[in-house]
Amino acid sequence: MSSIFNCVAYDDIDSTIRLDGNVVYLALEDAQKSSAIHLTFNPFQVRTLAKYLAVALTQIDFADMKNEKHFGDLTVHIEQNNQSEDEDDYAIAAPF
Repeated sequence: MSSIFNCVAYDDIDSTIRLDGNVVYLALEDAQKSSAIHLTFNPFQVRTLAKYLAVALTQIDFADMKNEKHFGDLTVHIEQNNQSEDEDDYAIAAPF
């Protein structure tokens, strides 16, 4: 296992979530395609991660962040069995 430290809070990120059988593949790549992270999870790991990310987000006062000016966007592509579905592409920006 390796450690990667890369602050992407201010960068545009392109991500792919691929569901293939009992494996969930997550790829995160910056807009310049200069760095990427690829992770493979089992469904229970992803469910646990999603649950605790949601809990952590309840601790953030988003209204207090309204003056932040430099946030990156996140685009999410969802693929099932290596088949990309355009209607499942999502662009998520800062919630202000």
